[in-house]
Amino acid sequence: MKKTIALAVMATAVATAYAAGPFDAFKGRIKEGMYEYTMEMDMGQVPGLPKGMPPQKHSFQHCVTQKDIDEGEFGKGKNGPQQNCEIKNMNMSGNTATYTMECKGEPSMKADNRITFVSDGFDMDMKMQMTRQGQAMNMSQKMSGRYKGPCK
Repeated sequence: MKKTIALAVMATAVATAYAAGPFDAFKGRIKEGMYEYTMEMDMGQVPGLPKGMPPQKHSFQHCVTQKDIDEGEFGKGKNGPQQNCEIKNMNMSGNTATYTMECKGEPSMKADNRITFVSDGFDMDMKMQMTRQGQAMNMSQKMSGRYKGPCK
């Protein structure tokens, strides 16, 4: 279960932390400083986990630097981006972006993302389909990042 959670956290990080090119529209919508991240993941459809398992909740803090913002990595947390990923269908409307990310390799993943920027951070919803060692895993996740002040 810990490996599954770690993979899901990594996937979350990737969804908001890929190369800057596709995420140029995110610049100016978030500022550098300390952010508190709250994540709720529903892994109820993951094989091997108990049926009816309640959503898993996690919180952590991350110091977002100007470099993170410039490179679109403000949501990376403690994990770096996964390799072999492609961003598709990026659409920015007002303060909300939607896009699909597809990653090849082991595990492979497809994630449909919606991120809305608010005055003190962002809110994100993600629906993921991962395939690990030939086994399909479907997960949904909500994540928010809130500005807490300057980094220490």
